[in-house]
Amino acid sequence: MDWFTSLDGVDELETAEAFLDYFGIPYEAAQVRSKRLHIMHHFNQKIKTAKADRCLNEQDRFLLAKTLLADSYQAFHHQDVKEHSTLGVYSRLTPSFVALTQLQEVCL
Repeated sequence: MDWFTSLDGVDELETAEAFLDYFGIPYEAAQVRSKRLHIMHHFNQKIKTAKADRCLNEQDRFLLAKTLLADSYQAFHHQDVKEHSTLGVYSRLTPSFVALTQLQEVCL
């Protein structure tokens, strides 16, 4: 992941929109607002597994990161999050459900 963090200006990006703007990837704001966590998690996983090192020049590292982010955005663009997300909450074998009647009032 050092190859990614060594890109100039990446350490200043804070939002999914900022990353997409930085890499020049067109996006639908409504799609990013509702799926930003999934997009960025997917992107992070791709960066961690990417076969890149600091031997690549900055332009090649930038293009690799741009491709990975574009792929992550497309994976969730107008797609069902449950089918594409790698977040643990979607990989539970049994869904968690607590009936309203099972809840008890807690007095502090």
